[in-house]
Amino acid sequence: MNEITRREFLRLAAAGAAGAAACAFLPRPLFAALGDVAGARQGDPAYAGFNMGLQTYTLRNFDLDTCLKQLKDFGLKYAQFYSGMMKQTTDAAQIASYKEKLAAAGVTILSYGVQGFGKNHDQNKAQFEFAKAMGFKVYTADPAPDSFESLDALTREYGMKIAIHNHGPGDKKYAKLEQVQKAVEKWPEAIGSCVDTGHVLRSGEDPVKWIQALGPRVHDVHIKDFSDANTEHVLGQGKLDVLGVLKALKAVKFGGILALEYEKNPKDPIADIKACLEAVREGCRKL
Repeated sequence: MNEITRREFLRLAAAGAAGAAACAFLPRPLFAALGDVAGARQGDPAYAGFNMGLQTYTLRNFDLDTCLKQLKDFGLKYAQFYSGMMKQTTDAAQIASYKEKLAAAGVTILSYGVQGFGKNHDQNKAQFEFAKAMGFKVYTADPAPDSFESLDALTREYGMKIAIHNHGPGDKKYAKLEQVQKAVEKWPEAIGSCVDTGHVLRSGEDPVKWIQALGPRVHDVHIKDFSDANTEHVLGQGKLDVLGVLKALKAVKFGGILALEYEKNPKDPIADIKACLEAVREGCRKL
């Protein structure tokens, strides 16, 4: 470390104190949002530092305002929104309204999807413009095979990531680990995977092995639990090794959103969501 004079040290200390004092007067949600933008996000200590959140498709029978209230009740600071709850738009007023509601609720949008992408670069770029306006950095995606050249260029231009989402046995493109690996192998690390643990189980594979194999290309996770191709459960009551998934994510230094997605009982999912979150917390306590 270079030596500094006493006068310079005092000047720097005073500047730091002034900055901290200024931040203290910011509204709590806005201060939290600024911390995220600055790269200071530390995750949630209740979840071992993971960015625990919700894929809002879980609350698809509710509107945005109710969803945000529920997120606060769940104690979640992060979310992945889907288009049925937060529509993509170029309307500046609508975007401002979304951001105001998120700030007031203390919720940070970390990713969005699942979105389709095709060969048309201009259409893809329009989606990335929405991401830029909203401030999230990951698209959970179902990209067409001819979209990757465009997506490669756009991830570079916008500093974003594409997380390919697997959709289970009926998914002809990305149901199996080998298919996802082949799809991303020739592209930079920014093009990777959203590991949906439930759909991995439905396809007869192991989510832990997916995470280990994809490593730094795991940009998003949808955590859910199935016992067979058709039967969903509260986390830990099906075949999902919750602790094994958490350990694997820690091992690969996963920094994306760990998004609970619970598709069962959409009219009244609240109690089940709370039970799922407790299962994650229990796993985190064992790490």
